[in-house]
Amino acid sequence: MTDQVTLTIDGREVTVPKGTLVVDAAEQLNIEIPVFCSHPKLDPVACCRMCLVEIVGPRGPMLQTACSVPVADGMVVNTQTPQVKETQEATLAFILLNHPLDCPICDKGGECPLQDQTMRYGPGFSQLLEPKRRKKKHYMISDTIVLDQERCVVCWRCIRYLQEWEDKPQLALFERGGATIIDIQEGKPVTAKTGGNIIDICPVGALTNRVSRFSYRPWEIERTPSICNHCSVGCNIRMDSRTHTLRRIVGRENMAVNDQWICDKGRFAHAWVNHEERLEMPLVRKEGALVPASWSEALQLVADKLQAIKGSSGADAIGGIGSAKLSNESNYLFQRFFRQIVGTNNVDHRNGSDVTAIATGMPALADVMKPQYGPDPKVDTIFLFGVDPSEELPILDVHLKRAVRRGKAKLITAHPRTIELTRYDGPHLSYKPGTEATLLNGLTKAALALTKEKPEGVEKLVADVDNSALKNFCGVDPDAVEAAAKLLVESEKALILYGPMAARGEIGQQTVNGLTNLALLTGHSERLGYVGLEANSQGARDMGLLPNRLPGHAALDNSDMRQRLERAWGCTLPKKAGKGYKTLLNEAGSAVKALYIMGANPASERPQWAANLEKLEFLVVQDLFLTETAQLADVVLPALSWAEADGTFTN
Repeated sequence: MTDQVTLTIDGREVTVPKGTLVVDAAEQLNIEIPVFCSHPKLDPVACCRMCLVEIVGPRGPMLQTACSVPVADGMVVNTQTPQVKETQEATLAFILLNHPLDCPICDKGGECPLQDQTMRYGPGFSQLLEPKRRKKKHYMISDTIVLDQERCVVCWRCIRYLQEWEDKPQLALFERGGATIIDIQEGKPVTAKTGGNIIDICPVGALTNRVSRFSYRPWEIERTPSICNHCSVGCNIRMDSRTHTLRRIVGRENMAVNDQWICDKGRFAHAWVNHEERLEMPLVRKEGALVPASWSEALQLVADKLQAIKGSSGADAIGGIGSAKLSNESNYLFQRFFRQIVGTNNVDHRNGSDVTAIATGMPALADVMKPQYGPDPKVDTIFLFGVDPSEELPILDVHLKRAVRRGKAKLITAHPRTIELTRYDGPHLSYKPGTEATLLNGLTKAALALTKEKPEGVEKLVADVDNSALKNFCGVDPDAVEAAAKLLVESEKALILYGPMAARGEIGQQTVNGLTNLALLTGHSERLGYVGLEANSQGARDMGLLPNRLPGHAALDNSDMRQRLERAWGCTLPKKAGKGYKTLLNEAGSAVKALYIMGANPASERPQWAANLEKLEFLVVQDLFLTETAQLADVVLPALSWAEADGTFTN
């Protein structure tokens, strides 16, 4: 149990865990101690001096920084003495000496800690008699972040975030004393994938969002909690809108997922939501051209054509392609429509990557198991196979890097490319594409030599893999393979994550089997998991948007699930396995007569698929824009973006 200490703050006792900072102990009593540099997610530096309080010691009361001093048993703290108030006023007066009078045009105005603390603790007049210092204003330090050095209070929050979380010291302090400024290093812009978080934690308007500058005032915006739709991490966000237009996106705290951080793609890439080319009404093809139509006309045409094709060619001549970018509710209703109304299992969502290994073979391990990973992975080893978090899942990357840098976990990577995480110590296996199964058998063989238990059949399975195969065929160092196997065997809790690169194509099933064998042998099968790239990759599978799985990952011949669904839907479900994404598009215009495509754009992926779509008897596309696929459609239905619809994602 954590040691507890009791102290007195402003005459009131409070008991907190040993090691708690004074500022956090005061917060438990609802006593506000003003801060600028202090932030709960950053290490303390005590540089702004705003949080000075009196702490009574053997020599009497002394001013100390509440943000950096840990509590002690019997400590007495005073936050309201005349000396404390005088110091707070003097600190604010110093900060305001050269601070510009930008409040009427500053994006931070109305939600600015400097404004709030000046009103509550500051002087009522300016003490500056000389001209203010002039520094750089409206200075681009990245494509999306604007720095105003005149507004900066030199709290170091931005510097510390980039160092402590991104491990990229791309901002630094320059000059000294009152001339101190924060600037980019050697003229190089901030390139951190999550660099936009420094905007959120800046206590003033020194760092602002170029995408949303001057487009709102804080008291005018409507705040809506939501989930980011750019990758499968599922970062919690808040969407701020004004006049029914999305203006900005900021992080929303969820300690089980993203802490309070979001990546730059999630923060800045939302202009498409308000884009002028968004579809606003249905389109139907008449005399070779798409023309506006009413909803009733468009929907009636879709119903009539699908019914006619079902009658002439059968239900299996019709197929549906959904999207892992859409909500659970949308994907559930989409697959239900095809199974209940059309009468076919021809539904899928796995665009192009064709990760068949995740939907077949070993559902108990590949489908259902979802190991938790987030701000605190609570594991001692992290093994990434065929996944590049920095490029694909930036917030996961931030948390993994922090765990490795702080000594909480050791790292193993296996990837055809040199990824960013390879700059950290650990076995890094840069294999040749297509050799995944052999590499995993080599890892299993090396692990087998280090374990006492020898599961039946495993030795025979990996007998043909030797150092020569690893070196010449896979292109990896056999010593690195042995080191990785040793780490996995010796680890108490290892997290093993793999992505679409490892599970796609003809060898995908072999790769998933190899990972499963390795995880079972080393005792980490509970923490083996697939990391999809799309926002709702997991949810789309959960909802049954697959040609060979019902909702809940149930097999098509699962009698219990079939009976439950048939009772709920009032129909008889089709038994024949459906056609997947690639098959539907390869057979479009021949065996497949009609397609309903929702949120996908296969015409942009392969010229042959675009040609096949033109041969269809009937094509329905539901999307936000007139995409390459929508331009080929007979009926185009507008869709709501994730920012406009209610629903859920499964990360």
